[in-house]
Amino acid sequence: MDLLLIDDDNIDRENSIRALDRSGYPLNITEAASAEEGLKYHEDKTFDIILLDYKLPTMTGLDLLQSLNKSNQANIAVVMLSNMEDEELAIKCIEAGAQDFILKNEVTAARLIRAILHAKERYKIEQELRESRKELQFLAEKDPLTGLSNRYVFETSLDAAIPYAKRHCRGLALLMLDLDNFKNVNDTLGHSIGDKLLVEAAKRLTNLVREGDILCRIGGDEFAIVVHNIDNPLLLEHLTRRILAALTKPFIIDDAELIITTSIGVANYPDCATDAAQLFKCADVAMYRSKEMGKNQTHFYSKKIHDAIHRKVGLERELHRAVTHNEFVVYYQPQYDCISEKIVAAEALVRWQHPSKGLIGPFEFIPIAEEIGLIDKIGEHVLENACTQLGQWNKKYNLLDADFSIAVNLSPLQLSLHGFVDTVRNILETHDVRPGQLEFEVTESTLIKGTDASAQVLLDLSDLGIPLALDDFGTGHSSLSQLQKYPFQILKIDRSFVKSIEDNSAGYSVFGSDKCFL
Repeated sequence: MDLLLIDDDNIDRENSIRALDRSGYPLNITEAASAEEGLKYHEDKTFDIILLDYKLPTMTGLDLLQSLNKSNQANIAVVMLSNMEDEELAIKCIEAGAQDFILKNEVTAARLIRAILHAKERYKIEQELRESRKELQFLAEKDPLTGLSNRYVFETSLDAAIPYAKRHCRGLALLMLDLDNFKNVNDTLGHSIGDKLLVEAAKRLTNLVREGDILCRIGGDEFAIVVHNIDNPLLLEHLTRRILAALTKPFIIDDAELIITTSIGVANYPDCATDAAQLFKCADVAMYRSKEMGKNQTHFYSKKIHDAIHRKVGLERELHRAVTHNEFVVYYQPQYDCISEKIVAAEALVRWQHPSKGLIGPFEFIPIAEEIGLIDKIGEHVLENACTQLGQWNKKYNLLDADFSIAVNLSPLQLSLHGFVDTVRNILETHDVRPGQLEFEVTESTLIKGTDASAQVLLDLSDLGIPLALDDFGTGHSSLSQLQKYPFQILKIDRSFVKSIEDNSAGYSVFGSDKCFL
Protein backbone atom coordinates (compact mmCIF):
# COMPACT_ATOMS: atom_id res chain seq x y z
CA MET A 1 0.00 0.00 0.00
CA ASP A 2 1.38 3.42 -0.99
CA LEU A 3 0.95 6.10 1.68
CA LEU A 4 1.65 9.83 1.54
CA LEU A 5 2.39 11.54 4.88
CA ILE A 6 2.03 15.33 4.82
CA ASP A 7 3.22 16.99 8.05
CA ASP A 8 5.50 20.01 8.53
CA ASP A 9 6.59 18.91 12.04
CA ASN A 10 9.60 16.60 11.74
CA ILE A 11 9.09 15.02 15.19
CA ASP A 12 5.39 14.33 14.59
CA ARG A 13 6.25 12.90 11.19
CA GLU A 14 8.89 10.57 12.67
CA ASN A 15 6.46 9.43 15.39
CA SER A 16 3.88 8.51 12.78
CA ILE A 17 6.46 6.63 10.68
CA ARG A 18 7.74 4.66 13.72
CA ALA A 19 4.20 3.72 14.68
CA LEU A 20 3.51 2.53 11.16
CA ASP A 21 6.76 0.53 11.09
CA ARG A 22 5.93 -1.17 14.40
CA SER A 23 2.61 -2.31 12.99
CA GLY A 24 4.39 -4.63 10.57
CA TYR A 25 1.85 -3.68 7.90
CA PRO A 26 3.53 -3.46 4.46
CA LEU A 27 3.56 0.23 3.54
CA ASN A 28 5.51 2.34 1.06
CA ILE A 29 5.70 5.71 2.81
CA THR A 30 6.42 9.02 1.04
CA GLU A 31 7.07 12.05 3.26
CA ALA A 32 6.11 15.65 2.50
CA ALA A 33 7.09 18.53 4.83
CA SER A 34 4.75 21.12 3.30
CA ALA A 35 1.41 21.41 1.61
CA GLU A 36 3.03 22.34 -1.70
CA GLU A 37 5.36 19.33 -1.59
CA GLY A 38 2.46 17.07 -0.74
CA LEU A 39 0.42 18.38 -3.70
CA LYS A 40 3.36 17.80 -6.03
CA TYR A 41 3.76 14.19 -4.88
CA HIS A 42 0.03 13.70 -5.24
CA GLU A 43 0.05 14.99 -8.82
CA ASP A 44 3.02 12.81 -9.80
CA LYS A 45 1.96 9.53 -8.21
CA THR A 46 -1.15 7.64 -7.24
CA PHE A 47 -1.42 6.89 -3.51
CA ASP A 48 -3.78 4.56 -1.73
CA ILE A 49 -4.13 6.83 1.30
CA ILE A 50 -2.93 10.18 2.64
CA LEU A 51 -2.15 11.02 6.30
CA LEU A 52 -2.65 14.80 6.45
CA ASP A 53 -1.70 17.19 9.24
CA TYR A 54 -4.46 19.73 9.79
CA LYS A 55 -2.15 22.62 10.73
CA LEU A 56 0.36 23.48 8.00
CA PRO A 57 2.33 26.75 7.56
CA THR A 58 0.77 27.96 4.31
CA MET A 59 -2.72 26.49 4.55
CA THR A 60 -4.98 24.42 6.79
CA GLY A 61 -5.65 20.76 6.26
CA LEU A 62 -9.16 21.68 5.05
CA ASP A 63 -7.72 23.99 2.40
CA LEU A 64 -5.30 21.30 1.26
CA LEU A 65 -8.07 18.69 1.26
CA GLN A 66 -10.10 20.91 -1.09
CA SER A 67 -7.06 21.31 -3.35
CA LEU A 68 -6.55 17.56 -3.38
CA ASN A 69 -10.19 17.06 -4.38
CA LYS A 70 -9.77 19.45 -7.32
CA SER A 71 -6.61 17.81 -8.61
CA ASN A 72 -6.34 15.30 -11.44
CA GLN A 73 -6.27 12.43 -8.95
CA ALA A 74 -9.15 13.46 -6.74
CA ASN A 75 -11.27 11.22 -4.54
CA ILE A 76 -8.49 9.57 -2.50
CA ALA A 77 -8.77 8.18 1.03
CA VAL A 78 -7.58 10.77 3.57
CA VAL A 79 -7.00 10.52 7.36
CA MET A 80 -6.65 13.90 9.07
CA LEU A 81 -4.10 14.31 11.95
CA SER A 82 -4.40 17.13 14.48
CA ASN A 83 -3.09 18.35 17.85
CA MET A 84 -6.45 20.02 18.56
CA GLU A 85 -9.28 18.09 20.16
CA ASP A 86 -12.15 19.82 18.41
CA GLU A 87 -15.29 17.81 17.60
CA GLU A 88 -16.70 20.51 15.34
CA LEU A 89 -13.44 20.62 13.37
CA ALA A 90 -13.46 16.84 13.05
CA ILE A 91 -16.98 16.96 11.62
CA LYS A 92 -15.94 19.65 9.11
CA CYS A 93 -13.02 17.51 7.94
CA ILE A 94 -15.24 14.46 7.48
CA GLU A 95 -17.80 16.53 5.58
CA ALA A 96 -15.04 17.90 3.37
CA GLY A 97 -14.05 14.40 2.30
CA ALA A 98 -11.71 13.00 4.99
CA GLN A 99 -12.48 9.43 6.02
CA ASP A 100 -11.19 9.81 9.63
CA PHE A 101 -9.86 12.35 12.19
CA ILE A 102 -7.12 11.30 14.69
CA LEU A 103 -5.50 13.26 17.50
CA LYS A 104 -1.70 13.09 17.32
CA ASN A 105 -1.36 12.19 21.01
CA GLU A 106 -3.48 9.10 20.28
CA VAL A 107 -1.26 7.88 17.45
CA THR A 108 -0.26 4.28 18.00
CA ALA A 109 0.56 1.51 15.61
CA ALA A 110 -2.79 -0.19 16.09
CA ARG A 111 -4.72 3.10 15.94
CA LEU A 112 -3.06 4.23 12.75
CA ILE A 113 -3.40 0.92 10.94
CA ARG A 114 -7.02 0.59 12.05
CA ALA A 115 -7.70 4.14 10.85
CA ILE A 116 -5.96 3.46 7.52
CA LEU A 117 -7.86 0.22 6.90
CA HIS A 118 -11.17 1.79 7.92
CA ALA A 119 -10.45 4.82 5.77
CA LYS A 120 -9.64 2.56 2.84
CA GLU A 121 -12.88 0.62 3.28
CA ARG A 122 -14.94 3.76 3.75
CA TYR A 123 -13.38 5.26 0.67
CA LYS A 124 -14.29 2.13 -1.32
CA ILE A 125 -17.90 2.31 -0.11
CA GLU A 126 -18.06 6.03 -0.88
CA GLN A 127 -16.73 5.38 -4.39
CA GLU A 128 -19.35 2.70 -4.97
CA LEU A 129 -22.07 5.04 -3.72
CA ARG A 130 -20.71 7.81 -5.93
CA GLU A 131 -20.74 5.52 -8.97
CA SER A 132 -24.25 4.34 -8.12
CA ARG A 133 -25.35 7.94 -7.80
CA LYS A 134 -23.84 8.74 -11.20
CA GLU A 135 -25.53 5.73 -12.72
CA LEU A 136 -28.87 6.67 -11.18
CA GLN A 137 -28.45 10.23 -12.39
CA PHE A 138 -27.65 8.96 -15.88
CA LEU A 139 -30.73 6.74 -15.84
CA ALA A 140 -32.82 9.63 -14.57
CA GLU A 141 -31.54 12.14 -17.12
CA LYS A 142 -30.27 10.19 -20.13
CA ASP A 143 -31.98 8.10 -22.75
CA PRO A 144 -30.31 4.67 -22.36
CA LEU A 145 -30.39 3.92 -26.09
CA THR A 146 -29.02 7.10 -27.67
CA GLY A 147 -27.33 8.76 -24.69
CA LEU A 148 -29.26 11.96 -25.35
CA SER A 149 -31.09 13.82 -22.62
CA ASN A 150 -34.46 12.23 -21.92
CA ARG A 151 -37.98 13.58 -21.54
CA TYR A 152 -37.43 14.52 -17.88
CA VAL A 153 -34.48 16.75 -18.80
CA PHE A 154 -36.44 18.15 -21.73
CA GLU A 155 -39.37 19.16 -19.55
CA THR A 156 -37.24 20.65 -16.77
CA SER A 157 -35.02 22.47 -19.29
CA LEU A 158 -38.00 23.94 -21.13
CA ASP A 159 -39.57 25.02 -17.84
CA ALA A 160 -36.34 26.85 -16.94
CA ALA A 161 -35.67 28.22 -20.42
CA ILE A 162 -38.78 30.36 -20.70
CA PRO A 163 -38.20 32.43 -17.51
CA TYR A 164 -34.56 32.87 -18.60
CA ALA A 165 -35.61 34.06 -22.07
CA LYS A 166 -38.13 36.44 -20.53
CA ARG A 167 -35.63 37.81 -17.99
CA HIS A 168 -32.92 38.41 -20.60
CA CYS A 169 -35.28 39.40 -23.45
CA ARG A 170 -33.92 36.64 -25.69
CA GLY A 171 -35.67 34.56 -28.29
CA LEU A 172 -36.40 30.88 -27.67
CA ALA A 173 -37.72 28.14 -29.96
CA LEU A 174 -38.81 24.55 -29.64
CA LEU A 175 -38.36 22.07 -32.49
CA MET A 176 -40.30 18.80 -32.42
CA LEU A 177 -39.04 16.05 -34.75
CA ASP A 178 -40.65 12.76 -35.66
CA LEU A 179 -39.03 10.21 -38.00
CA ASP A 180 -41.38 9.41 -40.88
CA ASN A 181 -42.62 5.82 -41.27
CA PHE A 182 -40.22 4.57 -38.60
CA LYS A 183 -42.73 1.90 -37.60
CA ASN A 184 -42.17 0.27 -41.00
CA VAL A 185 -38.49 -0.22 -40.16
CA ASN A 186 -39.33 -2.00 -36.91
CA ASP A 187 -42.06 -4.09 -38.53
CA THR A 188 -40.04 -5.18 -41.55
CA LEU A 189 -36.44 -5.27 -40.32
CA GLY A 190 -36.88 -5.76 -36.57
CA HIS A 191 -36.43 -3.62 -33.47
CA SER A 192 -32.67 -4.21 -33.37
CA ILE A 193 -32.24 -2.43 -36.71
CA GLY A 194 -34.70 0.23 -35.59
CA ASP A 195 -32.68 0.89 -32.43
CA LYS A 196 -29.45 1.19 -34.40
CA LEU A 197 -31.14 3.62 -36.77
CA LEU A 198 -32.25 5.77 -33.83
CA VAL A 199 -28.69 5.83 -32.48
CA GLU A 200 -27.28 6.95 -35.83
CA ALA A 201 -30.01 9.56 -36.27
CA ALA A 202 -29.21 10.90 -32.79
CA LYS A 203 -25.53 11.23 -33.74
CA ARG A 204 -26.39 13.25 -36.84
CA LEU A 205 -28.67 15.53 -34.86
CA THR A 206 -26.00 16.03 -32.19
CA ASN A 207 -23.60 17.35 -34.84
CA LEU A 208 -26.14 19.99 -35.88
CA VAL A 209 -27.08 21.38 -32.47
CA ARG A 210 -25.22 24.41 -31.13
CA GLU A 211 -23.47 24.34 -27.78
CA GLY A 212 -25.95 25.44 -25.16
CA ASP A 213 -29.00 24.18 -27.03
CA ILE A 214 -30.65 21.01 -25.73
CA LEU A 215 -31.29 17.92 -27.84
CA CYS A 216 -33.52 15.26 -26.28
CA ARG A 217 -35.13 12.00 -27.24
CA ILE A 218 -38.57 12.24 -25.71
CA GLY A 219 -39.81 8.81 -26.68
CA GLY A 220 -39.96 6.32 -29.56
CA ASP A 221 -38.80 8.07 -32.73
CA GLU A 222 -39.54 11.56 -31.39
CA PHE A 223 -36.84 14.14 -30.67
CA ALA A 224 -36.96 17.71 -29.37
CA ILE A 225 -34.52 20.59 -29.58
CA VAL A 226 -34.68 23.63 -27.30
CA VAL A 227 -32.93 26.46 -29.16
CA HIS A 228 -31.75 29.38 -27.01
CA ASN A 229 -30.82 32.97 -27.84
CA ILE A 230 -32.50 33.37 -31.23
CA ASP A 231 -31.74 36.82 -32.57
CA ASN A 232 -32.51 36.06 -36.21
CA PRO A 233 -35.57 33.97 -37.22
CA LEU A 234 -33.64 32.80 -40.30
CA LEU A 235 -31.50 30.76 -37.90
CA LEU A 236 -34.43 28.40 -37.35
CA GLU A 237 -35.10 27.99 -41.04
CA HIS A 238 -31.42 27.28 -41.65
CA LEU A 239 -31.33 24.74 -38.82
CA THR A 240 -34.43 22.88 -40.01
CA ARG A 241 -33.07 22.72 -43.56
CA ARG A 242 -29.84 21.19 -42.28
CA ILE A 243 -31.77 18.66 -40.19
CA LEU A 244 -33.92 17.59 -43.13
CA ALA A 245 -30.86 17.27 -45.36
CA ALA A 246 -28.83 15.35 -42.75
CA LEU A 247 -31.53 12.78 -42.03
CA THR A 248 -32.38 12.25 -45.69
CA LYS A 249 -28.89 10.91 -46.44
CA PRO A 250 -28.89 7.09 -46.48
CA PHE A 251 -28.06 5.21 -43.27
CA ILE A 252 -25.95 2.07 -43.53
CA ILE A 253 -27.15 -0.32 -40.82
CA ASP A 254 -25.75 -3.88 -40.81
CA ASP A 255 -24.79 -3.55 -44.49
CA ALA A 256 -28.33 -2.46 -45.36
CA GLU A 257 -29.05 0.99 -46.79
CA LEU A 258 -31.98 2.71 -45.11
CA ILE A 259 -33.51 6.00 -46.20
CA ILE A 260 -35.77 7.89 -43.83
CA THR A 261 -37.13 11.40 -43.58
CA THR A 262 -38.41 13.51 -40.72
CA SER A 263 -41.27 15.87 -40.03
CA ILE A 264 -40.51 19.00 -38.01
CA GLY A 265 -42.72 21.39 -36.10
CA VAL A 266 -41.43 24.73 -34.78
CA ALA A 267 -42.89 27.09 -32.19
CA ASN A 268 -41.13 30.10 -30.72
CA TYR A 269 -41.42 32.15 -27.53
CA PRO A 270 -43.10 34.56 -27.01
CA ASP A 271 -44.95 34.74 -30.37
CA CYS A 272 -46.62 31.31 -30.13
CA ALA A 273 -46.86 30.77 -26.38
CA THR A 274 -45.67 32.16 -23.06
CA ASP A 275 -45.38 28.96 -21.01
CA ALA A 276 -43.72 25.59 -21.51
CA ALA A 277 -46.88 23.50 -21.82
CA GLN A 278 -48.39 25.73 -24.51
CA LEU A 279 -45.10 26.00 -26.40
CA PHE A 280 -44.84 22.20 -26.47
CA LYS A 281 -48.42 21.93 -27.71
CA CYS A 282 -47.81 24.49 -30.46
CA ALA A 283 -44.65 22.75 -31.71
CA ASP A 284 -46.46 19.41 -31.62
CA VAL A 285 -49.35 20.84 -33.64
CA ALA A 286 -46.92 22.21 -36.24
CA MET A 287 -45.17 18.83 -36.47
CA TYR A 288 -48.53 17.12 -36.91
CA ARG A 289 -49.20 19.50 -39.79
CA SER A 290 -45.90 18.51 -41.43
CA LYS A 291 -46.99 14.87 -41.25
CA GLU A 292 -50.38 15.71 -42.64
CA MET A 293 -48.99 17.68 -45.58
CA GLY A 294 -46.81 14.84 -46.87
CA LYS A 295 -43.92 14.49 -44.35
CA ASN A 296 -40.23 15.36 -44.86
CA GLN A 297 -40.89 19.04 -44.25
CA THR A 298 -41.07 21.77 -41.62
CA HIS A 299 -44.08 23.74 -40.44
CA PHE A 300 -44.02 26.76 -38.17
CA TYR A 301 -46.89 27.09 -35.77
CA SER A 302 -49.82 29.36 -36.54
CA LYS A 303 -53.32 29.65 -35.10
CA LYS A 304 -54.77 28.60 -38.44
CA ILE A 305 -52.82 25.34 -38.31
CA HIS A 306 -53.81 24.84 -34.68
CA ASP A 307 -57.51 25.26 -35.40
CA ALA A 308 -57.34 22.88 -38.38
CA ILE A 309 -55.55 20.17 -36.42
CA HIS A 310 -57.75 20.68 -33.36
CA ARG A 311 -60.76 20.08 -35.59
CA LYS A 312 -59.14 17.01 -37.14
CA VAL A 313 -58.32 15.50 -33.74
CA GLY A 314 -61.91 16.10 -32.70
CA LEU A 315 -63.22 14.43 -35.85
CA GLU A 316 -60.96 11.43 -35.25
CA ARG A 317 -62.53 10.94 -31.85
CA GLU A 318 -66.07 11.49 -33.12
CA LEU A 319 -65.67 9.20 -36.15
CA HIS A 320 -65.62 6.17 -33.88
CA ARG A 321 -68.97 7.22 -32.45
CA ALA A 322 -70.28 7.98 -35.94
CA VAL A 323 -69.52 4.45 -37.12
CA THR A 324 -71.14 2.94 -34.03
CA HIS A 325 -74.29 5.10 -34.39
CA ASN A 326 -74.45 4.88 -38.19
CA GLU A 327 -74.33 8.64 -38.78
CA PHE A 328 -73.45 8.31 -42.48
CA VAL A 329 -75.90 8.98 -45.28
CA VAL A 330 -75.54 8.08 -48.96
CA TYR A 331 -76.60 10.38 -51.82
CA TYR A 332 -76.78 9.37 -55.46
CA GLN A 333 -75.39 11.65 -58.15
CA PRO A 334 -76.99 10.83 -61.51
CA GLN A 335 -75.03 10.31 -64.72
CA TYR A 336 -76.75 11.44 -67.92
CA ASP A 337 -76.34 10.17 -71.47
CA CYS A 338 -75.84 13.33 -73.51
CA ILE A 339 -77.41 11.77 -76.61
CA SER A 340 -80.49 10.09 -75.13
CA GLU A 341 -80.73 12.64 -72.30
CA LYS A 342 -81.57 9.80 -69.93
CA ILE A 343 -80.13 8.85 -66.55
CA VAL A 344 -77.97 5.78 -67.22
CA ALA A 345 -76.10 5.46 -63.93
CA ALA A 346 -75.48 7.02 -60.53
CA GLU A 347 -72.55 7.45 -58.19
CA ALA A 348 -72.91 6.75 -54.47
CA LEU A 349 -71.61 9.69 -52.44
CA VAL A 350 -71.24 9.33 -48.68
CA ARG A 351 -71.73 12.21 -46.27
CA TRP A 352 -71.42 12.41 -42.50
CA GLN A 353 -74.53 13.72 -40.83
CA HIS A 354 -72.86 15.06 -37.70
CA PRO A 355 -75.32 15.68 -34.83
CA SER A 356 -73.98 19.17 -34.08
CA LYS A 357 -71.74 20.19 -37.01
CA GLY A 358 -74.23 19.31 -39.70
CA LEU A 359 -73.36 17.66 -43.01
CA ILE A 360 -69.61 16.99 -43.39
CA GLY A 361 -68.17 16.29 -46.84
CA PRO A 362 -65.95 13.30 -47.70
CA PHE A 363 -62.84 15.38 -48.37
CA GLU A 364 -62.77 16.22 -44.67
CA PHE A 365 -63.47 12.88 -43.03
CA ILE A 366 -62.50 10.15 -45.55
CA PRO A 367 -58.68 10.77 -45.22
CA ILE A 368 -59.06 10.64 -41.43
CA ALA A 369 -61.09 7.42 -41.63
CA GLU A 370 -58.36 5.88 -43.82
CA GLU A 371 -55.68 6.99 -41.38
CA ILE A 372 -57.34 5.52 -38.28
CA GLY A 373 -58.58 2.34 -39.97
CA LEU A 374 -62.34 3.01 -40.11
CA ILE A 375 -62.69 3.33 -43.87
CA ASP A 376 -63.55 -0.37 -44.27
CA LYS A 377 -66.61 -0.02 -42.04
CA ILE A 378 -67.74 3.17 -43.80
CA GLY A 379 -67.11 1.53 -47.19
CA GLU A 380 -69.19 -1.49 -46.22
CA HIS A 381 -71.99 0.83 -45.10
CA VAL A 382 -71.96 2.61 -48.48
CA LEU A 383 -71.86 -0.69 -50.38
CA GLU A 384 -74.75 -2.09 -48.36
CA ASN A 385 -76.82 1.08 -48.90
CA ALA A 386 -76.08 1.20 -52.62
CA CYS A 387 -77.12 -2.42 -53.14
CA THR A 388 -80.21 -1.93 -50.98
CA GLN A 389 -81.18 1.07 -53.14
CA LEU A 390 -80.46 -0.86 -56.35
CA GLY A 391 -82.64 -3.73 -55.15
CA GLN A 392 -85.52 -1.32 -54.44
CA TRP A 393 -85.17 0.41 -57.82
CA ASN A 394 -84.99 -2.96 -59.57
CA LYS A 395 -88.40 -3.87 -58.16
CA LYS A 396 -89.95 -0.43 -58.61
CA TYR A 397 -88.61 0.44 -62.09
CA ASN A 398 -87.83 -3.05 -63.42
CA LEU A 399 -84.11 -2.24 -63.85
CA LEU A 400 -82.73 -5.74 -63.35
CA ASP A 401 -82.16 -6.22 -67.08
CA ALA A 402 -81.56 -2.54 -67.85
CA ASP A 403 -78.17 -0.96 -68.48
CA PHE A 404 -78.14 0.95 -65.18
CA SER A 405 -75.49 0.85 -62.47
CA ILE A 406 -74.39 2.54 -59.27
CA ALA A 407 -70.71 3.38 -58.79
CA VAL A 408 -69.16 2.87 -55.35
CA ASN A 409 -65.67 3.99 -54.33
CA LEU A 410 -63.17 1.46 -52.97
CA SER A 411 -60.27 2.26 -50.64
CA PRO A 412 -56.90 0.46 -50.49
CA LEU A 413 -57.86 -0.94 -47.08
CA GLN A 414 -60.98 -2.61 -48.48
CA LEU A 415 -58.94 -4.26 -51.24
CA SER A 416 -56.67 -5.74 -48.58
CA LEU A 417 -59.51 -7.23 -46.48
CA HIS A 418 -59.63 -11.00 -46.30
CA GLY A 419 -62.82 -12.33 -47.88
CA PHE A 420 -63.83 -9.00 -49.45
CA VAL A 421 -64.93 -10.61 -52.75
CA ASP A 422 -67.14 -13.08 -50.86
CA THR A 423 -68.67 -10.20 -48.88
CA VAL A 424 -69.53 -8.38 -52.11
CA ARG A 425 -71.04 -11.54 -53.63
CA ASN A 426 -73.24 -12.09 -50.56
CA ILE A 427 -74.48 -8.49 -50.53
CA LEU A 428 -75.39 -8.70 -54.24
CA GLU A 429 -77.34 -11.94 -53.70
CA THR A 430 -79.09 -10.63 -50.59
CA HIS A 431 -80.50 -7.59 -52.42
CA ASP A 432 -81.08 -9.33 -55.77
CA VAL A 433 -78.61 -7.11 -57.63
CA ARG A 434 -76.90 -8.21 -60.83
CA PRO A 435 -73.05 -7.81 -60.63
CA GLY A 436 -73.08 -5.64 -63.75
CA GLN A 437 -75.29 -3.12 -61.94
CA LEU A 438 -72.58 -2.42 -59.41
CA GLU A 439 -69.49 -0.48 -60.46
CA PHE A 440 -66.39 -0.12 -58.29
CA GLU A 441 -64.19 2.96 -58.58
CA VAL A 442 -60.58 3.12 -57.43
CA THR A 443 -58.38 6.17 -57.63
CA GLU A 444 -55.02 6.27 -59.37
CA SER A 445 -53.31 6.72 -55.97
CA THR A 446 -54.97 3.49 -54.79
CA LEU A 447 -53.58 1.75 -57.85
CA ILE A 448 -50.07 3.02 -57.12
CA LYS A 449 -50.23 1.91 -53.48
CA GLY A 450 -51.69 -1.46 -54.41
CA THR A 451 -50.05 -4.84 -53.79
CA ASP A 452 -50.16 -8.06 -55.77
CA ALA A 453 -52.92 -9.23 -53.42
CA SER A 454 -55.08 -6.15 -54.05
CA ALA A 455 -54.50 -6.52 -57.82
CA GLN A 456 -55.82 -10.08 -57.52
CA VAL A 457 -58.91 -8.79 -55.70
CA LEU A 458 -59.59 -6.43 -58.60
CA LEU A 459 -59.28 -9.37 -61.03
CA ASP A 460 -61.66 -11.47 -58.90
CA LEU A 461 -64.23 -8.64 -58.77
CA SER A 462 -63.99 -8.27 -62.53
CA ASP A 463 -64.44 -12.03 -62.98
CA LEU A 464 -67.53 -11.74 -60.82
CA GLY A 465 -68.94 -9.43 -63.49
CA ILE A 466 -68.51 -6.09 -61.71
CA PRO A 467 -67.25 -3.26 -63.96
CA LEU A 468 -64.19 -1.46 -62.64
CA ALA A 469 -63.43 2.23 -63.12
CA LEU A 470 -60.17 4.11 -62.59
CA ASP A 471 -60.91 7.55 -61.19
CA ASP A 472 -58.76 10.73 -61.24
CA PHE A 473 -56.46 9.37 -63.93
CA GLY A 474 -53.63 11.79 -64.67
CA THR A 475 -53.03 12.95 -61.10
CA GLY A 476 -50.53 10.25 -60.12
CA HIS A 477 -47.62 8.49 -61.78
CA SER A 478 -49.23 5.59 -63.60
CA SER A 479 -49.27 5.35 -67.36
CA LEU A 480 -51.71 3.99 -69.94
CA SER A 481 -49.43 0.99 -70.43
CA GLN A 482 -49.83 0.10 -66.75
CA LEU A 483 -53.61 -0.13 -67.19
CA GLN A 484 -53.11 -3.32 -69.18
CA LYS A 485 -52.27 -5.06 -65.89
CA TYR A 486 -55.73 -4.31 -64.47
CA PRO A 487 -59.23 -5.14 -65.72
CA PHE A 488 -60.60 -1.60 -65.95
CA GLN A 489 -63.55 -1.00 -68.25
CA ILE A 490 -63.94 2.69 -67.42
CA LEU A 491 -61.34 5.44 -67.28
CA LYS A 492 -62.18 8.77 -65.64
CA ILE A 493 -59.64 11.42 -66.60
CA ASP A 494 -58.93 14.18 -64.09
CA ARG A 495 -59.75 17.75 -65.11
CA SER A 496 -56.14 18.88 -64.52
CA PHE A 497 -54.93 16.25 -67.00
CA VAL A 498 -57.39 17.46 -69.63
CA LYS A 499 -56.35 21.08 -69.09
CA SER A 500 -52.68 20.18 -69.65
CA ILE A 501 -53.70 18.62 -72.97
CA GLU A 502 -55.54 21.79 -73.98
CA ASP A 503 -52.46 23.85 -73.14
CA ASN A 504 -50.21 21.56 -75.22
CA SER A 505 -50.04 21.79 -78.98
CA ALA A 506 -49.41 18.04 -79.34
CA GLY A 507 -52.40 15.76 -79.96
CA TYR A 508 -53.49 13.01 -77.58
CA SER A 509 -55.94 10.15 -77.85
CA VAL A 510 -57.48 8.02 -75.09
CA PHE A 511 -57.70 4.28 -75.60
CA GLY A 512 -57.78 0.92 -73.85
CA SER A 513 -61.15 1.21 -72.08
CA ASP A 514 -64.77 0.65 -72.97
CA LYS A 515 -65.85 4.00 -71.50
CA CYS A 516 -64.12 7.30 -70.95
CA PHE A 517 -65.45 10.13 -68.78
CA LEU A 518 -63.82 13.58 -68.67
